[in-house]
Amino acid sequence: MLDYPRPTGVRPSRYPDSQLVLFDGSAVQAFVARDAPARGPTDRVEEATADRLVAAERRLEAERLRKQAFVSTLAHELRQPLSTLLAGIEILRRTAGSESASAATAIMKRQIAQMNRLIEDIMDGARWACGKVTLRTRRVDLRDVIAEAAQDVAAAVAERGHELVVVTGCEPLWADADPQRLQQVLSNLLRNAVKYTDPGGRISLVGHQGPATITLEVSDTGRGIEADALSHIFDLYSQAGADETGLGIGLSVVQEIVGLHKGWIEARSDGPGKGSEFTVTLPAAAQA
Repeated sequence: MLDYPRPTGVRPSRYPDSQLVLFDGSAVQAFVARDAPARGPTDRVEEATADRLVAAERRLEAERLRKQAFVSTLAHELRQPLSTLLAGIEILRRTAGSESASAATAIMKRQIAQMNRLIEDIMDGARWACGKVTLRTRRVDLRDVIAEAAQDVAAAVAERGHELVVVTGCEPLWADADPQRLQQVLSNLLRNAVKYTDPGGRISLVGHQGPATITLEVSDTGRGIEADALSHIFDLYSQAGADETGLGIGLSVVQEIVGLHKGWIEARSDGPGKGSEFTVTLPAAAQA
């Protein structure tokens, strides 16, 4: 048997299936020696710290999953009574005999629609947080999407006494996109314009074809945006001011949808009282 002296702190690493064959035909066990110095207090502290970090990450992930489950349950529980209320209001609308009763049911219907949009914003925020949103893309003329979005806010525009100007031109605006998601983008931007513009304002929705891109612009003559708010206006839960209502989810979702389309969105404002402009830029469809 061969026995080699080894320095202190060196341990042999044996490989049971390995053999070293000598010239005389005899075989001995082969091993590899590696330096394994004794572990000190610093090593033990680093290992304990790493273990705590792993445990903390697991707790955070578990908490994230619990929050997502709570949001999903909350949205489901809110939708049920809203659906019942909406059905009841529709019955009242059809049977109401006076003008004041009809006006009251119309107001209730709009408020329920607003609550439904808030629930959708909550759900979208949760979906984006866990990466569960996918696009159903197809070749689409964005003029149709623009028209649908304008129709979606027509009642709110009329109620506030705004003027809504839509410009798309005569040529198709072809893009490979998810029309429902892009309508969600434009409707969100238009609703914000309606909400943050004083009665009697002007709102514009313009679609423009460039050499390789399509731009969709929503502008208004409303309250405008503070310079410091512009830098984080697309952040989740961000709001233009402390006195604003809403959840601060909509614009974050808008940016995510545009990003999934390989596009980008920009916000501009010259300051308070000077209106705002949101520009969505999307890739134009490749020519056949």
